[in-house]
Amino acid sequence: MKYCEECHKAAASVFLKLAVNNKVTETHLCPACAAKKGMGLGLETGAFNISDIVGNMSGYFKDFLPPERRTLRCGSCGLKYSEFKESGRLGCPGCYASFESQLTELMTRIHGAAHHSGRAYAGGAALKFSKAEAGRRLEELRAELKAAVDREDFEGAARLRDAMKSLEARRG
Repeated sequence: MKYCEECHKAAASVFLKLAVNNKVTETHLCPACAAKKGMGLGLETGAFNISDIVGNMSGYFKDFLPPERRTLRCGSCGLKYSEFKESGRLGCPGCYASFESQLTELMTRIHGAAHHSGRAYAGGAALKFSKAEAGRRLEELRAELKAAVDREDFEGAARLRDAMKSLEARRG
């Protein structure tokens, strides 16, 4: 019989296994300690609802976040990253810079990439890149150009060269 890892007195009846950042953690809790951590499952009354489990465990998962993600705030408006995760809305333009790495990771998970790779509106103003984004894109194009030349794909290399010239002209 396993005992509760919090109070070390009662028998553990709530077993939780978490995998965070490729690290598996097992927790064994009694119903009282599980309720204190926000994991009241309704087992005492016999009512069992999976949404209660998932909804009530959000506070428990915060214990596993790195400290910089728990307290990350926008320097301009003071919005917490956790508040952004709940609402899905940023508070000001400064939030994009404050949460850049988290937003990049989020966009990559959702869309497969963090930068636009589709068509641009032909009738609109030329797309402006930040200096960092333009530099990253130029490095990608240079690598693709070198690979095209190595493959002796000179038509593709010419298109890449033209794209590099266009990007350098628009560099913001």
